[in-house]
Formats: sequence, C-alpha cells, structure tokens
Amino acid sequence: MIDNAAVAFKYLRNHQDVLPIPGFETCQQVDEVLSFYATANVVTDQDLGVMERYRTELGSRFCRRCEYCQPCPQGVMITSAMGYPIVASRMSPAVAVEFLEKAMASVPLCNECGACLARCPYELKITDTLKKHYALYTRHRKEKQDAAGK
Repeated sequence: MIDNAAVAFKYLRNHQDVLPIPGFETCQQVDEVLSFYATANVVTDQDLGVMERYRTELGSRFCRRCEYCQPCPQGVMITSAMGYPIVASRMSPAVAVEFLEKAMASVPLCNECGACLARCPYELKITDTLKKHYALYTRHRKEKQDAAGK
C-alpha cells in the first residue's frame, strides 16, 4: 500500500523486532532496498510528514491481503479485486484492466451473502468496496476500449 520504499523502510527499521519481507519486481528494487541498510537510519521531519500522509490516506480501512475472506462461496476473487485501485495506480489503468481481468470479472458473482464479512479480521466492508472497485474497473475498461477505437 505504500509506494515510497525509502520512507517505508525508515519506518520499519525503527522497530528492531520487525523483519520486513518485501516483494520485488526488478533487480533495481532489490538494490534500492539494500542501499537503505548501508547507512544509519535517520527519520527526518519530512519523512514523518510523509508517514502521516499515508496514515491519513489509508486509515485502517484497507485490505491487507490476508485472504481470511476466502474462499468466496460464489467464486469472487476477493483479494485481487480488493487491490484493483492500487494496481491501477501503479501499473496504469490500461494495464490493470488486463492484469486483473479475471478477478474483476468475478465481482458481479457477489450476491452479498456476507461470508467474507464475517471472516474479515479488519471488519472491512468488502461487498461495498468491491462494488466501488468494479465501477472503477468498468470505467477504466471503457476508457481503454475508447482509446483503442472499439
């Protein structure tokens, strides 16, 4: 959820009992994270401001991809669909539409049975969130089709 690796690792390094396990997409990202450990960890006022902005934007209402909500009795790919806006912001909407096409196509299967809600340890409003994410996906898909002249 945090796309600023430097700030994220400054925060994590302040907690000695935490071992971050980052995901990487490129060798450059591995090198970037390793570079954070080459120097002392100094958190500036600017870093604290960035951290506060993330705390405010994310709040406590975001999917942590724990997958406790799964499996969905209707076959909705909840975890992937819950992450659609993040993928769209990082990859671009045009790429996200293709990348998560299968997951987003499963969202209309939701009949709001509540099984996922009962299992979510963070008490997220999963069905409402899925509706919003599907609307965003639909808009992105239309924009991509319009751009392609379809």
